[in-house]
Amino acid sequence: MSRNSPPKPDNHVIVLFGATGDLAKRKLLPGFFHLHAAGLLPKEYRIIGTAPPQYALTDEQFREHAEEACEDFCITKPTDPSWPSFAARLSFGAAEPDNPTALVDAVQRAEKEIGGTVRRLYHLAVPPAAFTSVVRMLGATGLATGARVIVEKPFGTDLASARALNEAVHEVFDESQVFRIDHFLGKESVDNILAFRFANGLFEPVWNRRHIRYVQIDVPETLSIGGRAAFYDATGAFRDMIVCGMGWTETRLDYEDNPKGDPDLRARARLLLAVLPKSARLSGHRRDRAYRRDGAPAGDLRRARATDRRARSRRRPACTDEGFEEGR
Repeated sequence: MSRNSPPKPDNHVIVLFGATGDLAKRKLLPGFFHLHAAGLLPKEYRIIGTAPPQYALTDEQFREHAEEACEDFCITKPTDPSWPSFAARLSFGAAEPDNPTALVDAVQRAEKEIGGTVRRLYHLAVPPAAFTSVVRMLGATGLATGARVIVEKPFGTDLASARALNEAVHEVFDESQVFRIDHFLGKESVDNILAFRFANGLFEPVWNRRHIRYVQIDVPETLSIGGRAAFYDATGAFRDMIVCGMGWTETRLDYEDNPKGDPDLRARARLLLAVLPKSARLSGHRRDRAYRRDGAPAGDLRRARATDRRARSRRRPACTDEGFEEGR
């Protein structure tokens, strides 16, 4: 290893739940191969795909599935010399809550092959309805011991289900072991929005409501539902795209620089509350009770009340066929 090379991560067994699904095919398996080809994965690691028994693959079938995914969606193709060493690290172990034996055996076998101290990482590329059963299975089998877990968006279908999922996850994992991810928000173009706004002397002075008439976020996706019908039937495109991806992208476009050091997450939450239609907003006393229940600082209450006052006094433009009419 050269002096300028990043340090290698600890040796790992990585278990990919939902390994036969669309997300794994389009994003995760190609992403793992890119990391492998770039030398950014551990010196010794194994990737174990898993799915319910009715979708089970043999090790060789899983490697062929990964090769097809990387052929279709990778910049670095499986013809690269690094492919054989990547494919050799892939295996499959079917699992469901009542029958995790094949997965447990696959993890133990992979750890024995690597030898020494091996860390475990679980990526839950499954619908929200499956999170609880998967996490509890990991806890019941002892696979969660010393492990970390990545949970994909959307996290639940509403506030109540998100809180229930949090409780289920925390029954098995400490919060320090949990990483919630939206793979689209990890794209460089989204990550660069804040730097583009606040570190750019040309745009920073004019990036405000006095100079910007409206913001339009397009998702030029030509992809059909394909094999995602069951996911969309249960979760829906609104929760998957609008609430998670596009809503959070909007906060990066509208978010104000924060010299007071207010936590980034709380500042963005206030922004989203400010753009809710009036009928969807909490009444003042209900909002105050919600803030106190969640342990929000007193300053957040004052700022939320001030936001409500500004919203009531603001003259909102009316939308017509020709565009926006000011002052109506």
